[in-house]
Amino acid sequence: MATKTTTKTLPVRELGSKASKDTVAIPAYIIGVDTPELIARAIHTTSKRMRIRKAHTKERSEVQGGGRKPWKQKGTGRSRHGSTRSPIWVGGGITFGPRSIKPTVRKTQLKERRRAFSGVLAMHVKNESMMIMRLPKDMPVKTKDVAKDIAGKAGLLIILDESHKQVERAMRNVPTVHVRYAHKVLLSDIVSAHEVWVDETALPIIENRCSI
Repeated sequence: MATKTTTKTLPVRELGSKASKDTVAIPAYIIGVDTPELIARAIHTTSKRMRIRKAHTKERSEVQGGGRKPWKQKGTGRSRHGSTRSPIWVGGGITFGPRSIKPTVRKTQLKERRRAFSGVLAMHVKNESMMIMRLPKDMPVKTKDVAKDIAGKAGLLIILDESHKQVERAMRNVPTVHVRYAHKVLLSDIVSAHEVWVDETALPIIENRCSI
């Protein structure tokens, strides 16, 4: 599919300095289109497939015992029962209990996931809550130095390139700030964020995850 030639710009913020007037042009297909239904389905599918089910209960066909009728059908004065595996018996099976067997979840296609990823970025671009973050060469790697620029930002999501591991370790200790690598960030992370800062060096990875 041929890519569009039109571009849009996002403001640039350099950490450790005042607000910059620079802008970065990004291809239009990174911003994509507003696809709320596709975004919701992609997030639902991802969360279902990532869920780890540990709790497991046994049904009446899995518990031990119950091979014979506890007592005869009539004449005892007690209620009739056919097996001690019945859920109403102590030690019997559990009805509607949690099961560790994963249900079948339809996998979303690659194009759908990329369109959804592009759509969540479009939401932040539309709300003007997304900007490009430029890291200086002598970037401090201590939390107290980094916190001066990002402290007090409730719901801030910072998307970094994997080459900035020391910066990620410094930023992740700041409360209310979430740091994710560009190739690992999830749709739910971007949707739940109030503001998104994207590392300038991580733009090619974001572009690749959005391109169809």
